[in-house]
Amino acid sequence: MRSKTFSRILLATDGSDQATAAVGVTKAFAHASGATVRVVHVWNLEVHHRHGVWDVEMRSEAERLINRTVKNLRAAGVDADGEIVRADSSHVAAALTAEAKHFEADLVVVGSRGLSEWQSMIQHSTSHQLLSSVDCPLLIVRSTTPSPIHDAQRVLLAVAGGDDVGPAVKATVAAAAAAGSAVMVVHVKQAVIGFQGYAYVEPESEIRSTMATAMSLLKEAGISAQTMVAHAGPVAQTVAELAANWNADVIVLGSSRIGDLGSLVLGSVTHELLRTTLRPVLIAERIRP
Repeated sequence: MRSKTFSRILLATDGSDQATAAVGVTKAFAHASGATVRVVHVWNLEVHHRHGVWDVEMRSEAERLINRTVKNLRAAGVDADGEIVRADSSHVAAALTAEAKHFEADLVVVGSRGLSEWQSMIQHSTSHQLLSSVDCPLLIVRSTTPSPIHDAQRVLLAVAGGDDVGPAVKATVAAAAAAGSAVMVVHVKQAVIGFQGYAYVEPESEIRSTMATAMSLLKEAGISAQTMVAHAGPVAQTVAELAANWNADVIVLGSSRIGDLGSLVLGSVTHELLRTTLRPVLIAERIRP
């Protein structure tokens, strides 16, 4: 018996190329599960830089953007509606988080222009601020080129171990809801250099336990999967390369979020992966203590 699929998807749009590409990804997920989609645009009257000039977005422009996106989704057979939310530029993520809770979304989809440095993660990126504020799964789309729409997905699940495995598998099951979807479970062997040169190399027993747990949960959900363990190396780069070689449609990561106490390492992996790959990245549901 498969676990619950995504049934209420909140799609944030700002009219960017990445947001347009995110519409295509949303269609695929909605088709697979019969989900309802709410399109949200955060509108404000602040002067901002757009298309090479300083400009102000009018309410009518925001309405056209919402209507165009909703029409696009409905033309593809997706049950969709739209909502304009008012907020200033420093509270975009907060406004989207509130709307996700109000809509009872079980997936938030957002386009991201990408990041060039660590500091910008907190200061400038709505998608990364959402990682700190949204508890439900978050799908981040960086590509500017819409992918071909096909319901069956090739889902690469990158597991780290510990409490992240359960939520990551749950997100993978939802992402692979359509018949014909394929799942690859990968783990990058960890080698960490600590204080005074002390090296921690992940024991083979821990790796086997992590993979066995993930495979058991997938089997329980009715999903068969391939597995791969990669030798120690830069985790984000290795995952990105594996996803490219396997031609994955989406990469799934565990639920540790930027801003969580003790999640600095996993948070940095998420950040680096979003900088490294143009494939959609699905960060699993956060389980709060």
